[in-house]
Amino acid sequence: MPNLYGLNWTLGAAVSTIGLIVVIGSGDALVKLNTLAAATAARAHSNQVIQQLDAFRTAMLNQETGLRGFLLSGNQLSLAPYDYGRLDLVAATDALERLVAADPVELQRLKTAENAAHLWQTSIGGRAIAEMADPSTRAQAISLESSGDGRNHFDQFRINLRAVQIEEEKLLVKHERETERAQRIVVDALWISTVLTLLICAGIGWAIRRLISRPLQKLAAAMRRLAQRELSVEVPNITTRNEIGDMARAVQVFKNSMIELDRTALLRVTADTLPAMIGYIEASQRVGFLNSEFDRWFDFHVEDVSQVYGQRLDEVFGADEFPGAGQELRNALHGDEQRFERRLLRRDGVLRDLDAIYRPHRSLDGSVLGVVTLLTDITERNQLDRQLLQQTNELVRSNEELEQFAYVASHDLKAPLRGIENLVSWIGEDLEGQLTGDTLTNMGLLKNRVQRLEKLLDDLLSYSRAGRKADTVELVDVTALVEELALLSSPPQGFTIAAGDGLPKMKTARAPLTQIFQNLIGNAIKHHDDLAKGHVAVEGRAIEDGIEFIVTDDGPGIEAAFRARVFGMFQTLKPRDDVEGSGMGLAIVKKLVERHNGRIWLEGGRENRGLAVHFTWMNEPARG
Repeated sequence: MPNLYGLNWTLGAAVSTIGLIVVIGSGDALVKLNTLAAATAARAHSNQVIQQLDAFRTAMLNQETGLRGFLLSGNQLSLAPYDYGRLDLVAATDALERLVAADPVELQRLKTAENAAHLWQTSIGGRAIAEMADPSTRAQAISLESSGDGRNHFDQFRINLRAVQIEEEKLLVKHERETERAQRIVVDALWISTVLTLLICAGIGWAIRRLISRPLQKLAAAMRRLAQRELSVEVPNITTRNEIGDMARAVQVFKNSMIELDRTALLRVTADTLPAMIGYIEASQRVGFLNSEFDRWFDFHVEDVSQVYGQRLDEVFGADEFPGAGQELRNALHGDEQRFERRLLRRDGVLRDLDAIYRPHRSLDGSVLGVVTLLTDITERNQLDRQLLQQTNELVRSNEELEQFAYVASHDLKAPLRGIENLVSWIGEDLEGQLTGDTLTNMGLLKNRVQRLEKLLDDLLSYSRAGRKADTVELVDVTALVEELALLSSPPQGFTIAAGDGLPKMKTARAPLTQIFQNLIGNAIKHHDDLAKGHVAVEGRAIEDGIEFIVTDDGPGIEAAFRARVFGMFQTLKPRDDVEGSGMGLAIVKKLVERHNGRIWLEGGRENRGLAVHFTWMNEPARG
């Protein structure tokens, strides 16, 4: 079975999915962090611009304060704020130019503010300080600082700085919002990535439990039961298409091997109990198996016959010792079943007859793997066959002599009987009119009994010949046969014979079936107590492999206690002087029925009167 869903593939796909999610989450987080960093940097940039703007204004205010103090006090030390204000202004303007270099509008506003500041320094601050050095121009210097030009220059740089600051404050608000949004996105992305990773890990855990842990536990339980030789256990997960399934199928092979070992052991025990030599010869003509019966016939010089397994046949038995080791074995190894007989000298020195069967053992592709051998001692059977043949020949000869005797007896005895019958007739004719009373009655009895003896001889001959010759099988219409016999039996007036339901057309021997129906119909007429109203019905019904016929009459019938007796030879239920007959009719019928593998029995007739004769008649077997 192809391994389409291997555990390596499944777990690898799961781990790859986790890695992909981690990579995607990390990449997304990195992008968002870059965005956050950019927003943070932009916010820091705006803060720096605002700080430097404050530094710009502070530097100008310090210059203005220092200048005023100097103008009021005339003390040179009062110019200290002015001096470091000028230095701070240079630093602030340099920093601002770098910070707003990418924004032309802000850079232009900054340049305007710088120009206004420089104009104040040159036209107001520097000039006032210079004029303060000359006492004659001090008043003019003081008025210069408070003039409108200085205020105009201050207002000019303040306005431009204020415009830059407003723009930066707007950007600062924008960057702060972007920073907060980027922070939220980064946090959300990290949470989503974490949750997905946890879910996939939980799924992998569930899959490992379902695909690995639980199947392995079931498989381990099955293996423990197999180790206890509980071979009825079902191996789980055989149809699973992964490594667990491979393991389960390997365990199934192991189980089958154990079953095969037990079966082989059982077969060996069974084979050892059989009174025949059972063996297996491999295609390489090495011994695969021998039962213990071989040890009774051959001297292997080993403690157990299993010790010769795997050895070459000629090494174990010798070149000509094993029956059929030549041509018969070669034919069997080529695929032809062999059966033959051999005479073999047993190890105790007794010469025995063997019946040998060599049957090829084939693989699924038809190639011969070896030969199963069965060697049976048929010495006693051959002796019985010879005795049976001799007895059969004697029985055939005896039957021929018996038939000849019956024929001779019936033929030779009929001659004196006819003479006695003629003498009785002549005496009756000679003494006609003179015989009276008992003498006349005795003469009639004498004549009647001579005729009965002649009929008895005829029936005895018929019984001996019943069913002996092979009858021709033909298609018989039983209805037409019964109707024909109804006419031939010449029943008395008022007596009816009817072919009823179920009578078939069948392939069978006509002669014995005709004789049976003729005897049964004749008996029904002969023994009926009211011939003017008598009735006989012949019916049939299908049974397995044949027909059951029923011949029913409405005569006096036979009591149940006497029904088995009437099938005997010479048996009648009425005095022989009352009914003509030898008592052989039903005996002949029974013999004919049984010769055709049927049976016959009697039952009561309809309405508690009469007799129903049942007999079965089997279909003729198909002839090849």
